[in-house]
Formats: sequence, C-alpha cells, structure tokens
Amino acid sequence: MKEPFKTVIDGKQILFFEHEERDAPIVYANMYREAGELVLRQCETLGCKPFHLVSITGLRWDEELSPWAHEPVVSGDDHFTGEAGSYARWMEEAVVPRMEGAFRHPPYRVIAGYSMGGLFALYAPYVTDLFSAAVSASGSVWYPEFVSFVESRDFLKKPDAVYLSLGDLESRTRNPYLRRTEDCMEKLLAFFRDRAINSVFERNPGNHYKDADYRLAKGITWILRQRGK
Repeated sequence: MKEPFKTVIDGKQILFFEHEERDAPIVYANMYREAGELVLRQCETLGCKPFHLVSITGLRWDEELSPWAHEPVVSGDDHFTGEAGSYARWMEEAVVPRMEGAFRHPPYRVIAGYSMGGLFALYAPYVTDLFSAAVSASGSVWYPEFVSFVESRDFLKKPDAVYLSLGDLESRTRNPYLRRTEDCMEKLLAFFRDRAINSVFERNPGNHYKDADYRLAKGITWILRQRGK
C-alpha cells in the first residue's frame, strides 16, 4: 500500500488513499480518529472491489455531523449544534474538488461513516447530490426526529444503495433514545426498500465500540459489490 496524499483543509486532516485503478469508485469517510489504513486492510481481507478512500478526521464531531440542533442526549457533554448541512457544503466546495482535480471523469462516490459519521451518511443525500450510495455503520439513527425527517423529505439525490449495520448490544441501554436504535434502523430499512433502494441491515456482535473499522469495511465492501447488479 503506497503512502496516502496528506493535506489539511480548514483545520481538518485529510488522507487520500489512491488506488492504482484510476476509474475506481471513491469513498469519502468521516472518521472520529484516523483509521484509513486499517479500514483498507479489512476491506482487502473481505475481498472488496478496488476503490479510492478519502479519510477525513479532526471534525467537531457532535457539531458538524448533527443535522439540527438538539439538547444533550447521550451525555451532558453532547454539543449538537446542527451544522451537517454546512458541513456537506464544505465537502462539496472544498474537499471533493481538491481530491478529484486530476480525475478525467467524476467518479462514483460513496459517503461512509461510523456513529455520528453514519448518521451524516444518511443525511447527506437530502442536502447534496454528491453521493450515489451510503454506508451507515452503527449510525446514530437514534438522533431525535431523524426517522421522521427521512420519511417526510425528498432526496436531493436518491441513493442507489444503502448499507445499515448495528451491534446487537447497542440498544440494550436505559437511555430512551439509544434504546430505540434498532427500531429506527428497521424503519429506515423499510423506508429505503419501499423506494426501491437496494438496502440491507446487518447485525454485528458487540456494543457500539466493538470492531468499528471492520464494520465500516463490511459496509464499503457490500456497497461496492452492488454496482452492476
């Protein structure tokens, strides 16, 4: 694996892991910590099709990935300020042109993320037409009113495919919001399938913090296998 291209845009660290196959799809992944190489290695073990990976870290996690402002839900340290729409525009205007400047043609784009990054991956098709598919690995779909939002709005760009996953222990909690996560996932799966979007919901063993890199890699692998089917 060759060294990735590294840059900083507006204080965020961006690594571009470029595949030798120039016309391969490109996956944009918002990450809490840099794990691009780990995800790529997991994808390789899973037999994933070739792709370029853009890993973005250094985000203001709660602020920039929350779709609208809300009071704390998980802990008193939550700071949900609802800046995901602005963040999507930042990706569109600052990140994508920089990463794809040397491409002859616009690539097939996938938006991927874990936890709040997974929530953003499902929100993105409503506020930008950049992406053709979404990976939400253990996505924070418990976010207040998110399912209602999805069910009541039109896509800016309808995704070809959506991957959802969750740890089988994630909904076993006293928190009334987190306890609904699996139910929210099932409602989202039904919604996407009703709209003829190729979708799947996978359950993984463990809690929210188990095998994050592997779960993200599973989602990317599944999404890329759907192309051409």
